[in-house]
Amino acid sequence: MNRIEFFVNKRPGYTQARSHTRVPASFPVRVVNAAALRLADEARDVSEAGVGVSTSSPLPPMTLVPLRLDLPTSTEPIEVLGRVMWSTSSAMGLRFEQPDERIHTGVARLRAALERL
Repeated sequence: MNRIEFFVNKRPGYTQARSHTRVPASFPVRVVNAAALRLADEARDVSEAGVGVSTSSPLPPMTLVPLRLDLPTSTEPIEVLGRVMWSTSSAMGLRFEQPDERIHTGVARLRAALERL
C-alpha cells in the first residue's frame, strides 16, 4: 500500500529551543567588535552551546563576534566565535559558532560545583 504524506508548515528555520541547559554564572566576557574591545560585559549564564551576557551596549542580532571567555573553572581564557541570537537593552544571548572541548569541560565543572552546593 502506497502512503503519501503531506507536510504543511514545515519550513526550515531557526528555533528558539535550547538543547543545552544553561548554568548560572558570573565571569568576564570580552566581546571584540569592529569598534573596540569591550571590557564591561559579564556572563550571567552559560552552556555548551552559548552564553547570556549582561552588557550596557548590546549588539544587534545575527552579529558575528570573536569572544574571550574567562570561565572560573578554566586555567586559561577560551577564545571562540559567537553569534548574537537575541538582545535587549541590557543583555544579549550569544551562540558559540565553533565546538570547543574546553567550553564543554568548563561548563561540566560549573555544573558539578553547583550540584555540590
